[in-house]
Amino acid sequence: MGNNTAAAPAIVAPLKRDAFVWSLYLQIGLFAFLLTMVGPMVPYLRDEFAMGYTLAGLHQSAFALGMVLMGLFSDRIIRRLGLTLSLYGGMADMMLGLLIMILARSPYLTLIGLFVMSLGGTVALAAIQTAFANGPEPHRGTMIMEANVVASGTTMLVPLVLLAGTGLGLGWRVVFPAGLIAFLAVTSFGLPSMRRHQAGRDEKADAGGGKLGAGYWRAWALVFLGVSVEWAVGFWCMTYLLGLPGATRELAAAGTVVLGLSAMAGRFAASRLGARMTSERLVALAVILTAAGFPLYWSRMSAPVAFIGLALCGLGSSNFYPLGFAVALRHARGNAAKASSYMPIASGSAIGLAPFLLGRLADLTDMRVALWYIPVALAAMGWMLRPDRKRA
Repeated sequence: MGNNTAAAPAIVAPLKRDAFVWSLYLQIGLFAFLLTMVGPMVPYLRDEFAMGYTLAGLHQSAFALGMVLMGLFSDRIIRRLGLTLSLYGGMADMMLGLLIMILARSPYLTLIGLFVMSLGGTVALAAIQTAFANGPEPHRGTMIMEANVVASGTTMLVPLVLLAGTGLGLGWRVVFPAGLIAFLAVTSFGLPSMRRHQAGRDEKADAGGGKLGAGYWRAWALVFLGVSVEWAVGFWCMTYLLGLPGATRELAAAGTVVLGLSAMAGRFAASRLGARMTSERLVALAVILTAAGFPLYWSRMSAPVAFIGLALCGLGSSNFYPLGFAVALRHARGNAAKASSYMPIASGSAIGLAPFLLGRLADLTDMRVALWYIPVALAAMGWMLRPDRKRA
């Protein structure tokens, strides 16, 4: 038989969203809830402990410091303990840190609690992302985006939980019973499914090994800038919206819900567009959306205008991390744990620096001046995404 017959296109099996995949999505959601609760909690913490912007910003920096430090070692921990123990042990440590935080009677103990939370949370996040990296290659990007859609939904719940805590007389400390109930529910559902999925696998070998190339580090830098923009918007959002004419805490909380909804919508749209557009093009589109929304939000002209700006910022900035991570994985074949562990160093550095430095600048000048970091960082991302800098 001759060789003129064209090869049939490869058939890609549809993504199977079984209990194991959903357990990963839910764990990402719980991690995101605990990570993003700090920003909306800032007004409550400032009232109780009489903090300035700088000390308030340090709370996110404490979490980020743990992400950076543990990111250097997470791949080794996963190789030693395996994915299951790394994931569920890490999440249990987050609960311990949260308990320390809510028992605190000074801002310094709340800082310690957040640092403890971040150590376990980073290991858990790296384990989840390693599991994604070891999944079917055609569906890795889809799983990452869908997990972050779930994360957007849970972060949207943070201000609602805090408002419920005020109504129940628990204040901001309501985050502990809420987080503990969620952890126990997710563990009871996810742990058996993960054990079934990992049965017969070498969890330590799943971590992979080897070096990461220049393409990975370019994506790493893009994630650093993108996450710094996302957190510059999200962390100070509730505080900044309190400067609107006639603003109340309920109105400011509604703004954070708008931001969360738009983030969820943005990630859902990106997950659908991922089959038609490259991740680099989607990042460029996200930069444009965020740049369009910033002046509307920054102006504080009125609540509707600010909310429209926030929605555009959420649609764009929410995609910087998952899309950047998807790009990075393409340059990290066979290095799942290392690639997944180093990515929290990028995001953690950004999360730690952006709120703290903006808070410091706001103490010296004004929050309106500090927020000009956002267009500067977006311009740097646009420069990095120039056609001559793109890589397959």
